[in-house]
Amino acid sequence: MLDLGRLRMLRELKLRGTVGAVADALGYSPSAVSQQLAQLQREVGAELVERVGRRLRLTEAGEVLAGHAEALLTQAQRAEEEALAASGKVAGVVRVVGFQTALLHVLAPALPGLRAAYPDLTVDVLDEEFHRVLEALVLHEIDVVMTDEYSHLPRPRRPELTAEPLVTERMRLALPEAEVHGDDPVRIAGLADRSWVAGHVGTNHADLLERTCVELGGFRPRIRFRSNDFMVLFAMVAHGEAVCLVPDLALAEREEGLAVRDIAEARVSRRMVMWTRVGADVRPSVRAVLAALRESADALAARRPRLVRGIPEGE
Repeated sequence: MLDLGRLRMLRELKLRGTVGAVADALGYSPSAVSQQLAQLQREVGAELVERVGRRLRLTEAGEVLAGHAEALLTQAQRAEEEALAASGKVAGVVRVVGFQTALLHVLAPALPGLRAAYPDLTVDVLDEEFHRVLEALVLHEIDVVMTDEYSHLPRPRRPELTAEPLVTERMRLALPEAEVHGDDPVRIAGLADRSWVAGHVGTNHADLLERTCVELGGFRPRIRFRSNDFMVLFAMVAHGEAVCLVPDLALAEREEGLAVRDIAEARVSRRMVMWTRVGADVRPSVRAVLAALRESADALAARRPRLVRGIPEGE
């Protein structure tokens, strides 16, 4: 009988490429991973890995077994989830990763109700926007992900994951208050000569700014300041150094020295999307967290009329 723990290591090696990456993901030392893979080879009676330089690579037999390992691990996970579902008990740990706005406005308000209703449930939370967050979800490292996506830049959907838009908010322009007169929408094209502040390179916010300026304004923005903290972005704008794109939930209009105006050329939106693995909601604990997040999104949309629950018609 093949050991599921060793099969998981083989699967991880296929996905991650190095023994070091497998060790980091599973919490072992690299030598322990190598020993477990060697033991798996002895159990199978075939060479599963081969050394290429300083790295291990799957052989053809290793590739075949890794493919079966994926199916076996998925089946084992499903069996565990169905057993929990049969018990009906909401307990254990649900791991949630999200971006700052989602955690502030949807997840955090949901936690007191979850704690009161399910005292045996623990919700672990990580504020993160790393690119491989959906891959981590596929690999069962986390249970629920809350990402942003923009009307101009939707995230590709994946067959092994479910994506549920929670709320949609409008992206607007934040400008130095001293430069703005009246409440009319502002044209992106009229800001071609301005400096801009945006998120770090590779973030959705930075990509959206580039694309919006090119598509709506016909220019590439001159980005002088980068930060993933909206308070830093607001400070640069308030002191007259730059302009930026902000979502409604950033509440930029409350900041001293800022003027927030709609974009004249077109509506640009940001969506908050909740992701889970297909079938994961059979676990009572995951199902309870998802329900609480939906209720929290309902309440948020009710409090802020500019928000749309789900996706607006026509987007």
